[in-house]
Amino acid sequence: MQQAIQLAEKDYGDIEYWMPPQEAASNSTEFEKWFNKYLAKSFKIISQKSLDSAYYEVGLADGSGFVTYSTTTSRIYFFFCTELRYCGIERYDGQNSFLFMLGKINNKYKFVTSNVEYQTASREKLLEKCKYGNTDNADVSIAAKRHACARLIEYDGWEIKDDYPWRQTILEPKD
Repeated sequence: MQQAIQLAEKDYGDIEYWMPPQEAASNSTEFEKWFNKYLAKSFKIISQKSLDSAYYEVGLADGSGFVTYSTTTSRIYFFFCTELRYCGIERYDGQNSFLFMLGKINNKYKFVTSNVEYQTASREKLLEKCKYGNTDNADVSIAAKRHACARLIEYDGWEIKDDYPWRQTILEPKD
């Protein structure tokens, strides 16, 4: 995704000037138009579909995919799935799907793992949140996992370390 953004910036200028308008931020049909114009040409896409009025799914030729949604013009969330079958609305777990965000950090649009809160978290906090979620609030436990797990892998240099809590799921044999 980072490379797709950089390629689009060559054609359209800084992403700040072509982030989706408000109507595309919360409407999957409008988001599809925006995505196809600016980013889709950088991917080998095998399927695209709206999952509902806000969520949009893209299947990639390597079998992976992502679901995306946004509620504002300043952030777009991308939930990358190791296999398209793991994609779906609110099926984001840090085991087979991982959260990334395109949004403003320090007044500059960036494509990052997780959200702003976890960008400066220690490895210990990331590991704890990836493994247990938010133990203080069960309603946001999954959200904490999905935010922390991708950031933990990035923190570890894009390596899945031996203490990564969901290693066995990621390495499961393909059907």
